[in-house]
Amino acid sequence: MTESAPAVRACNDVGRLLALIFSGIVIYAIAIALFDEANARFGAIAFGFSIVLLRRPLAGTFDNPVAKGLAWLVDALLIVCFLFSAYWFFTVKEDLWIGFYTATSTNLVAGMLGLICILEMTRRAWGWSLVIMALVFICFGFFGPSLPGILEHYGVDAENFMQIVWYSFDGVFGRTTGLVADNVLIFLIFGAILERTGAGESLIHISTALTARIRGGAAHAAIVASAVFGMMSGSVAANIAGTGVFTIPMIKRQGFSANFAGAVETAASSGGQLTPPIMAAAVFIMADLVGMPFIMVIAAAALPALFKYVSLFAQVYTEAIRLDLKPMAAEDIPQLTRKDWINSLLVFLPIAALMATFLFGKTPAMAGLVGVITAIVTGFVLNPAFRREPKRILDGLAAGGISAAEIMVAVGVIGIVLGVVNETGVAIRFATAISTFGDDFLLLALILAMCGALVLGMGLPTLPAYLIIAVMIAPAIIKAGVPPLAAHMFVLYYAVYSSLVPPIAYGCYIAAPIAGGHPLMTSFVALRISIVGLLVPFVFVFSPSLLIVAGGFSWFELGGTVIRLLAAIWMFATAFGGADPAIGRLNNVSRIIRFLIGCAAMMPIPQIWVPGAIAAAASILVSRNPRLRAVQS
Repeated sequence: MTESAPAVRACNDVGRLLALIFSGIVIYAIAIALFDEANARFGAIAFGFSIVLLRRPLAGTFDNPVAKGLAWLVDALLIVCFLFSAYWFFTVKEDLWIGFYTATSTNLVAGMLGLICILEMTRRAWGWSLVIMALVFICFGFFGPSLPGILEHYGVDAENFMQIVWYSFDGVFGRTTGLVADNVLIFLIFGAILERTGAGESLIHISTALTARIRGGAAHAAIVASAVFGMMSGSVAANIAGTGVFTIPMIKRQGFSANFAGAVETAASSGGQLTPPIMAAAVFIMADLVGMPFIMVIAAAALPALFKYVSLFAQVYTEAIRLDLKPMAAEDIPQLTRKDWINSLLVFLPIAALMATFLFGKTPAMAGLVGVITAIVTGFVLNPAFRREPKRILDGLAAGGISAAEIMVAVGVIGIVLGVVNETGVAIRFATAISTFGDDFLLLALILAMCGALVLGMGLPTLPAYLIIAVMIAPAIIKAGVPPLAAHMFVLYYAVYSSLVPPIAYGCYIAAPIAGGHPLMTSFVALRISIVGLLVPFVFVFSPSLLIVAGGFSWFELGGTVIRLLAAIWMFATAFGGADPAIGRLNNVSRIIRFLIGCAAMMPIPQIWVPGAIAAAASILVSRNPRLRAVQS
């Protein structure tokens, strides 16, 4: 180790302590007392800045002593700059509230230094993607008069820009920052605590035992475990890194390839962000943006998430058939005991308590706090190891505080983007442009929106990605005639799936090294096994009854949608997997025919999907007829 390693470790320790304090303050604010809104928003950003700086000191990236010394100097200057910007923020805070703020050269310098600090901490926590996006939007704001076509606007000067993004409650310290600080951070703490109670080990053990008799059972077990923990994580990458070290080796031992194992983990972990009831806490932001109760948004997400996972299970199953993988040997199947079922309560009791709190009309923050308390109590009662090591609670709180800090600096940068977007009105013009297609060509408008969402979301954690896309894309498809709930669910899906779309595919770049695969090949496999998940948003836009609580609900439409989705899932699974359980491997002609049948079943036009569903049923019947199945093999 280099001579400055002790200093880096000391910074990490202080940062961990600060993260523990941050979690304590979040819990205190929910349970006991509310803080002044401006103080709470700035405090959350300040904790985020401080914790990320201490956990990721610049000196830790250098080996050269001179470079390390300069790195420590840079970090010291960043601290001074942030303190200076904080001082001036609170100096003019009262003027901000009453609307009498006036820009001075000192205010401008202080605001600029604060923005630089937030951008640098975001780079350290999340990489360059979000920082580059923010810089692009900053340039967009300043160079508006020089831009072509729809992008042209009057532009902003330094005074207006700084007032918008720093000295107002629309930018870095805007409503979104307050919403995340008030409602989302507690769920990051909840996920970290739940993981340390031993819930993960119990869930994997039970999932393995229940799926061991199915071909490809280990991969099915990994899907269940990753989905449950993925819905509580604010980061696809963090969930893959956390659960993938257990699940990916399980999948490979079953006989699947390294790329396939990494793809299953990426797809399952990404899908967890779309799984009720928590949905990586994005559900609370969505509920606020669409003006609906949380419980209704959760209900709307249920069926799309179900079909997404049914499709993933089907893809794994047909892959296992193609590889001729057998179920786990009887002597290797874990035997579930009464203790295992009791341990399952480590997962289900905290989630049940959280949902019950929702149903009793409490706030999301209070529901999250009840979940945290229930997880701790359940861990103490059911897990002797947890009782013997109460420091796991502190570890969980510290880990939750670190995740919360990293999310807060990212949300601060999102505030810069939102401030520029609101000031320039580009989102309105973008919405108008897409809606011109939507008047006559809604499918084309949705494809444009999907592409825009995938590009905007690349490399970003779920919550920041959704916030940007919700501001830029959702109004466009709402204006094109899509119900607000369906529009926001549409963009959330592609915000999440941007994590597995090449060339960025950052989720695959986390999973592939664990699996020993190639990131780009892993991303292509992940796209293939997520085909129905990628198409589900189009289904609920054209058939909103799939969201249950959307306007114009029809049991007839819902029934037809379920039938055609099931038909499409099986046709796509056997076409892409290249195998059928009754036949074995399929020839190329049969695979193409099944793919076309699946495409027909996905179409929202009865004259197309009804024959497609019938053809799917006929294909299944033919494959079970010994005299006809040879045609497809």
